[in-house]
Amino acid sequence: MFDLNRLLNVMSFQPDAPADFQRMLDWKLLRGSHEFPGPDGGTCINEASIVAAGYPYRAVYCVKDMPAGFSRPIAMLALCLNDTLEDDLRQELLTPFVARLGGTADSPMIEMVRAELMLKRTAAEILAPALARAGYGELSRRCRALRTPVEFVEIARSLRKSDASARHSSLLSAVEHAADAGRQWLAGLSTEVVFCTFSAMRDLASIDGERFAEGVYRKAAAILDAALEIGNRADATGTEVVAKRMYAAKRAPEAAHRNGGLAVA
Repeated sequence: MFDLNRLLNVMSFQPDAPADFQRMLDWKLLRGSHEFPGPDGGTCINEASIVAAGYPYRAVYCVKDMPAGFSRPIAMLALCLNDTLEDDLRQELLTPFVARLGGTADSPMIEMVRAELMLKRTAAEILAPALARAGYGELSRRCRALRTPVEFVEIARSLRKSDASARHSSLLSAVEHAADAGRQWLAGLSTEVVFCTFSAMRDLASIDGERFAEGVYRKAAAILDAALEIGNRADATGTEVVAKRMYAAKRAPEAAHRNGGLAVA
């Protein structure tokens, strides 16, 4: 039904949200979960997206806390990025997704296609170049030419047999996480595939300092954007409606949030 190789070539995400959209939301994305937004609108990306979609506000501690209409693999990558990025980069890269997460839940097959895309693009665009820079050209080529994610198990075994553990511990850890993602893919666990994939991203981001890390996370945002192009998408709610919901959430009393009573049409 889906040609994954074609989907892997989805155009790169343009991470800069229009300035008017940023100002209209007037919402600060913060690390971690939050019981209620408060007057500054400080929450994580997933909590903000719940409000943007018109649901009663709720704190999100894990993806299981999301409403049923939200894709779990999509929510997982958004949550992991939210809790890893520094403040300015989080605001820049994740604000464009605030109004795009609701309504994305889909069939198990579609969710697995999304998870596989995230893993394969991470392999081709982030892991393979890192392996090449470290001198593992053959393993890099194998990452770019993956047929199924299970092949990561053998790639990890090959790297362990080299001296990677002594010289490239973060790289080895990233490949091990990719192998774990392959095992989760074989088990049909899409959300776990994404968690392991992000763990590999995070290890790769630690290799060459902050500047390299920023590039990794910009690619991660592009991968999230590509996954959102598959299957069900958020309703095309106007920015003014979304802004109204966000405004109301910031000004509602704490008791309304604790009682799950806030919902703005």
